[in-house]
Amino acid sequence: MAALLFVSMTVTASPFPTRDQNPLLTGFGVPIPMPSRINPDGEWSFAADFNWGNSAIAQESDREALFVDAETRELRLTLGRTFAERWAVQLQLPYRYTGAGSLDSFIDHWHDFFSLPQGIRPQLPRDQFRIAYERDQVRLIDSRDSSEGIGDMSVATGYQWLSNERSSLAAWLNLKLPTGDADHFTGSGATDVALAIAGEQRLTDRWSLFGQVASTWLGKGDTFGSAQNSVIWSGLAGVGVDVWRGLELKLQLDAHTAALNSDLDYLSSAGILTIGGAWHFKSGWQLDFGVSEDIVVDASPDVVFVVGIRREARAQR
Repeated sequence: MAALLFVSMTVTASPFPTRDQNPLLTGFGVPIPMPSRINPDGEWSFAADFNWGNSAIAQESDREALFVDAETRELRLTLGRTFAERWAVQLQLPYRYTGAGSLDSFIDHWHDFFSLPQGIRPQLPRDQFRIAYERDQVRLIDSRDSSEGIGDMSVATGYQWLSNERSSLAAWLNLKLPTGDADHFTGSGATDVALAIAGEQRLTDRWSLFGQVASTWLGKGDTFGSAQNSVIWSGLAGVGVDVWRGLELKLQLDAHTAALNSDLDYLSSAGILTIGGAWHFKSGWQLDFGVSEDIVVDASPDVVFVVGIRREARAQR
């Protein structure tokens, strides 16, 4: 690792490999950040991304009641290959855990240090698990046992619209397949289709902007029935600055519309802020690290830790 740091180099920014880690919504096919640059024809790409989150929520309305005390861990492997100069195909396979964990004490101290709202955390036993959701006096979810397994696999095809030393723009069509299990919070039980446009722009030798906008058409899932919406809009915007020998600091804002027709914040639109950075290595590899907070309070997990390693696309000169 020390040797890699000394041969690092400065390149354009890219998003954090994260999205909303709400355990009730991760089965839907909202795309993670997609590459805005596609490698030269015939090259392979690889990424391994890990998101570790924690939620403690109790909400109710006239029709609904929700309780979530859970830790989530998602490892997502991505394999891609380019072809025909401007085209690429990408396969993503997640492995998810939802259950009891070990982050409650750390998050309590985190919230205290930054004077963040604690919500119901002080009233709950630490490192326990339960997810329960009731709608119109029908219990749709009541889980007390931790579970894990392979999630819904997705296949995406990308097209490079624009690519030069300072700018890039790519469009991606993503198909999510029901290879997971809705009862274990690893899938939705339906096929979803998403169209995403990803871009980045280098403003100066040090500063870069990046973003993505996507629309996801949801198939009928196994859990929520008619309460599920048919379309989710999502997007992200971020900024990065190169500070030293390939070390980049980044800030990213993610948002999406509601997946369900619900009066509860945790099942409605969400806004998430991720801060951290990345090491860019001369060999073409990139290491991302960050932490996410629910800036729209109680609409997504309290804290998510993000780590990712990938072989990054190179600017075409």
